[in-house]
Amino acid sequence: MTRADERDAAGAGWAKAPAWANDPDRAAEVAAATARDRRHYLSGGMTELECRTCHAQVMVKKTGAHHTSVQWNEPALEQCVEISAILADGGRAALLPTCPRLSASIDHGVAEGIIPNESPAEDPDGYW
Repeated sequence: MTRADERDAAGAGWAKAPAWANDPDRAAEVAAATARDRRHYLSGGMTELECRTCHAQVMVKKTGAHHTSVQWNEPALEQCVEISAILADGGRAALLPTCPRLSASIDHGVAEGIIPNESPAEDPDGYW
């Protein structure tokens, strides 16, 4: 249930996501925490890696043996041979777990020690 002090001027609001209209300091704290969460989950602990085949550069993080996060960017999507072929055929690259050539590059990066093979004991971003 939304408390009266959490509703906006029109009387609307949602208790799980209050606007904090009456408490600007709290609103700033929430905004800062949200920005920190976003940075942590989108780029925290990620390492830049270049595909050994097409030289596309992506950001990679392994949090365990069976979990890898890859952040693609527009130049990398355009440069990747596998993804370009899917897009040219009218497919959707988002349905591809990742480029198999990039997967091999990630495996090589782990073997060479460029990419940690699991999350570190201490968070490098100071998030934990």
